[in-house]
Amino acid sequence: MIEISGLDLRAPDGRVVLDGLSLSVAAGERVGIVGESGSGKTTLAHAVLGSVRPGLRRAGGRVRLAGHDVLDLDPAALRSVRRRVVSYLPQDPPAHLTPTLRVGEQIAELADPAAGRDVAGHLERVGLPTDRAFQRRFPHQLSGGQQQRLALARALAPDPRVLVLDEPTTGLDMLTQRRVLDQIDELVTAQELTLLFITHDLTAVARMADRLVVMRDGAVVEDAPLARAFSAPAAPYTAELLSAAPVVSQLLDADAPPAAPPDAGRDRPPVLRVDGLRAGYGRRPSTDRSPGVSFEVAAGECVALLGLSGAGKTTLARCVSGHHRPDRGTVELHGEPLPAGLRARSVDQRRRVQLIAQDATLSLNPRRTVASALVRPLRRLHGLGREAAAAEADRLLALVDLDPALADRYPHQLSGGQRQRVAIARALAARPDVLICDEVTASLDVRVQAGVLDLLNGLRARLGLAVVFITHDLGVLARVADRVLVLVDGLVREEGPVATVLTDPQDEWTRSLVEAAPTLVPARGAVAAG
Repeated sequence: MIEISGLDLRAPDGRVVLDGLSLSVAAGERVGIVGESGSGKTTLAHAVLGSVRPGLRRAGGRVRLAGHDVLDLDPAALRSVRRRVVSYLPQDPPAHLTPTLRVGEQIAELADPAAGRDVAGHLERVGLPTDRAFQRRFPHQLSGGQQQRLALARALAPDPRVLVLDEPTTGLDMLTQRRVLDQIDELVTAQELTLLFITHDLTAVARMADRLVVMRDGAVVEDAPLARAFSAPAAPYTAELLSAAPVVSQLLDADAPPAAPPDAGRDRPPVLRVDGLRAGYGRRPSTDRSPGVSFEVAAGECVALLGLSGAGKTTLARCVSGHHRPDRGTVELHGEPLPAGLRARSVDQRRRVQLIAQDATLSLNPRRTVASALVRPLRRLHGLGREAAAAEADRLLALVDLDPALADRYPHQLSGGQRQRVAIARALAARPDVLICDEVTASLDVRVQAGVLDLLNGLRARLGLAVVFITHDLGVLARVADRVLVLVDGLVREEGPVATVLTDPQDEWTRSLVEAAPTLVPARGAVAAG
């Protein structure tokens, strides 16, 4: 079905993007393509669609899709092949919905009339409502999960023979991810589709694929049946990716000592105390009379807030940092109450509680170099002179394992992992007592993610930081936290030591989340083993 032979793509500066890549995929086969950012995964996906990113030069090779040389077709012929043969679900599928088209129109413009399925039929097979009222909604009137399923319905509307999925689960919580993958799995099976599943998440590949292709620097370094690649990887790089994957069972069974002792902080006075905190969203105050959220964090301890999207994790964290005013409840730092709003807090109070946002790209000023991002708070908060601040900035970069040579670069010139480390270094420049980390590894590759988590563990032990870590990922939780609060609709459903909550959950919701935790066990074991 797909035959790629010696495909060689070069950037304008001569950098190799795809390095003589060859890959053959049979009809009905499910192939997981894994690699870190910059490995060439998405470029490969676009090549299968007959597209080469502007600025790239094809130095050699060809791509055949269902017998067509798609890179050599004229635009009209390529559109015809795409419509009949292949559909592509890009990263962040909801962002690719046409905002001015209603749900029914989104499907109708791509549906194949010869397939004998009306708009309602396309919606039904992805589990969406089929009534006229729903079909008349616009994308912004749908939930995130509904938008995701609508994008999938659009991809399947032409009744393709090949489905290319590019990071379809990035940023989704575990329950949503499981539902999305189950749905895709059912549809691929029912339609007997050829599947290219492109991701950096090996646990998602374990759920969806029969065969694993690992890419690095534009080349294939491993290509094997999934079960064999997972149990006995031929490439050392594949083994590194597997060992870095945040799998709950493996992390809890690991012989390595925890980042902090099991009783970390229990016999020490709390640095941070939150008591009865409750907040509404936006301008709407909470009318709920529940007791609110209460917890304590000691120096060197990490307490995680775990929950699905919309559980109230980020709102709670922003209340602690002062960026969101709670409706009730108190926050204390070293026994002293903190004013509810950031503007009411003193410079010293603001300095001592630092929030690191999920997307470092948005939190770093694109017009400031790394050095400027670090020197500015050092001079403003601590009164350091220019030379002393520059020397301290170099020390902070070394503390977060970054080369001081990066100091003159701008955020867009850094990798995702480097940007996140700069954001951590900038927070540390304030010399805080409390570090609040809001989904700081959510969009990072597994090896980079593991490195950032190990860095945070080392920093809290070395600097005595009290850390509040927000996540929806159980694997990340098991790697970084000592205790966990499980949040549902802004309320604590369960709390306790991480190992206890994950191995013996008492709350029904927590149990459902633990049961949904992904593994590296091939779900299609019998097929993969063949």
